[in-house]
Amino acid sequence: MWRLSFIFLAIPLVLGSPTWNEGLTKAPRYSMNIDLPEEERWESVLQHWNVSEYREMARAVFDSFVNKETMQLLEIIAGSLDYYLPSPYAGEIRGIAKFFQMDVGEMVLYNLFYDITLSGGCTSIVAQDSKGNIWHARNWDYYFPATLRNWTVVVDFQSHGKTLYTATSFIGQVGVFTGQRPNAFTVSLNERDEGTILDDMIQILKALISDKTVFTSFQIRDALSRNDTATFDSALQRLAYHPETAPNYYIIGGVKSTEGAVITRARLTAVDVWRLDLSSGRWFVLETNYDHWKSPPKWDYRRSHGNKAMNAIGQDAIDLEAMLKVLSLPLVCNPMTVYTTLMSAAHPSSYATFFRHCD
Repeated sequence: MWRLSFIFLAIPLVLGSPTWNEGLTKAPRYSMNIDLPEEERWESVLQHWNVSEYREMARAVFDSFVNKETMQLLEIIAGSLDYYLPSPYAGEIRGIAKFFQMDVGEMVLYNLFYDITLSGGCTSIVAQDSKGNIWHARNWDYYFPATLRNWTVVVDFQSHGKTLYTATSFIGQVGVFTGQRPNAFTVSLNERDEGTILDDMIQILKALISDKTVFTSFQIRDALSRNDTATFDSALQRLAYHPETAPNYYIIGGVKSTEGAVITRARLTAVDVWRLDLSSGRWFVLETNYDHWKSPPKWDYRRSHGNKAMNAIGQDAIDLEAMLKVLSLPLVCNPMTVYTTLMSAAHPSSYATFFRHCD
């Protein structure tokens, strides 16, 4: 299993730049009609990518971390995809594999990379301003940042011409790591490093034979798409307590005062839910990749720099522009940062994802 290690240097905290949107490029945005058959619905998005170039880049990524045991497992899954993966994921993965002329097992691997590798960085923040608005912003950090920037898209999942939810995703991925259900909640995923590669494989096998356990990115999309999780509280309950294959942090924001939380997940349930609490002065929660009640490694300054910047801005002045500046600070934004997403469920039109190049 890979473990992500950042090499951090002490750099002074500077909040002056960049100004709002300056020098930033938005990720392309497309709509997908979920009323179409599962195998066809991603074609409107995929058609913007060169098939041979995508296939070559994808296989270079796969070859760098796949092992014999993983491929054997994926071959089993691919052989009975509809049996092992729930709708709509099996059909969508099959359709994407067909479009890019790749083996179904390869696309399964790509879609389960979080559960298999448990590798990633990320910084997520949910804050409430003095007027009661809830703002949510996140950096996604991962290996292969240049490749993943080429694959990053914003997708509006639509039915009958109406956007049901929006997600920032990577081409070929059917699950979600960053998303928003308008007027309901926003959510981002941060990696929590726990367990061994044997634990991963055991939990994946359990997920395959049990309809009570789901893969991590599917869990988020399920929460975004289900009518019974169309509120902050109901989404929090599902994300906190529905069994899944990998430990993680879910950072979730709502539309009402104090609707913001960091859910610290073990594989089967939450071990902690850390919520906004204005009575104790907690008007924001900031999560990187460590349990909030523990100190991060001395070489990782993301939490300390982020917290210091948020407190310097203050609750009266906080908004998405200010949070972008926090997520642009040296170390918080780093060479592995792929994108920054800004969102607010109560202001759904504010959803935007920007490519980052923080060397």
